[in-house]
Amino acid sequence: MRSNVDAIVIEGMEAGGHIGPVSTTVLAQEILPHVSHDIPVFIAGGIARGEAVAAYLEMGAVGVQLGTRFVCANESIAHANFKKAFIRASARDAIPSVQIDPRLPVIPVRALKNREMENFAAKQREVAQKLDEGAIEMAEAQLQIEHYWAGALRRAVIDGDVETGSVMAGQSVGMVTREEPVAEIIRELIDEAAAALESRG
Repeated sequence: MRSNVDAIVIEGMEAGGHIGPVSTTVLAQEILPHVSHDIPVFIAGGIARGEAVAAYLEMGAVGVQLGTRFVCANESIAHANFKKAFIRASARDAIPSVQIDPRLPVIPVRALKNREMENFAAKQREVAQKLDEGAIEMAEAQLQIEHYWAGALRRAVIDGDVETGSVMAGQSVGMVTREEPVAEIIRELIDEAAAALESRG
């Protein structure tokens, strides 16, 4: 690799937070065969079970990056309301934010659907209207959209406001079913991965 990086993380659209347009499995198939022999590659996005970890290791990854699976760890500082939202949610509840106006670029954010996700669409329409009316310039309009989420994640994670905060979660959220220690989560992932690799010989 010309860029002298130590490793890279490939993250698919199933992940929580800011996402791109391509799924984890497609990115892994497209990238791993070409770069995994030159540089360590970690796979991220939608991973919550050891069998998936094993599959990516077999494809040439050196490891995985998980976020959503660890939110409900006992050691996590996330607010009890935030954790409850994860435990109640299914994969379909983790949706990407939508760009309303092509003039106002929005990097999609995957989060649990709530009032804030609806408010964001309304905010984009409001800003676009101000732009149409000449009340604000393009730079200001784009800045207003960028600043909208500032503090929204903190409101949800730390303050526990899961209605007007951003409850960022990956699609693997449906596999988060209880609070448990980090050590238990890791042990379960390792056991599942080892059993999967062993069963394949």
